[in-house]
This record gives sequence, C-alpha cells and structure tokens, in this order.
Amino acid sequence: MGFEEKIVKLLWEEGKFTEELLEICEEAPDDEDFVLLKMKLTDEVISFKSENCFEALEQLRHYLEQKNIQIQCNGAALNVYPSPMALSMGIGRLAYKLHLGRQAKMEDLVDIFNCDEDLKFVTINEQLNHYEDWLKSL
Repeated sequence: MGFEEKIVKLLWEEGKFTEELLEICEEAPDDEDFVLLKMKLTDEVISFKSENCFEALEQLRHYLEQKNIQIQCNGAALNVYPSPMALSMGIGRLAYKLHLGRQAKMEDLVDIFNCDEDLKFVTINEQLNHYEDWLKSL
C-alpha cells in the first residue's frame, strides 16, 4: 500500500533547525497490520512500528525528546489530537485541531505529518494534558 517520503523540521536543543527525511510506510514490510516510520538522524537510522501513524509518531517523538529534539509537525502540536474512533478505524494519519469549549469538526482535521506554521509544538505530555483539558471543556 502507501509509502511516502516527507521532509520534517527538527528543532535541536541548541536552537538550530534541520530538515530530515521521514519515510512513512502504511504497511510495514514485515507486518502489513502495522505502519512503519523511519528517519535518518545524524549517523543512525531510527524506525518505529505501531498499529497506527499517530502512535508510531509518538514513539518517534519519545525518542527525540530524550535527545532534546522537537519535531515540527501537526502531530506534535499542542492542540492537535486524534479521536479514539480515528485511531481504531484508520491508520491514524488524521487528527483534529482542537479548540477549547468546542466539539471537533470535519474541517478541523489535519494530516499529522504536515506542518502548519502557526501551531505550537510541544512534548507528548504537554499535548496529552491539553487534550484532557479540551475534553473537560466540552
């Protein structure tokens, strides 16, 4: 099925930006029930496999966070989070831009690997906390 290459920006601890190639494979070569994300980072190739793109991206983000690197893509933004249904039914490629006090709508859907420059990119915990705040605000 789908194989795609995307250029994503990384913000390093020292404040420098780099652009890296992210490979998105909707069916992992060794297991078609999983998606695979792969990226070359400095001198190593890192890859993460999960049941959906959002969870694989979280694994990648967790790895990067340990190295004080922030990925700049919609899936790492403060107010972007997938619905439970989107995760269970699809490959987790789309997530909602959330607005406190308002239900998410179809027009709020964004591709987690694209980068809307007006978003604030945060850690996994900050994103999860904001999602929980959004749920409480409804």
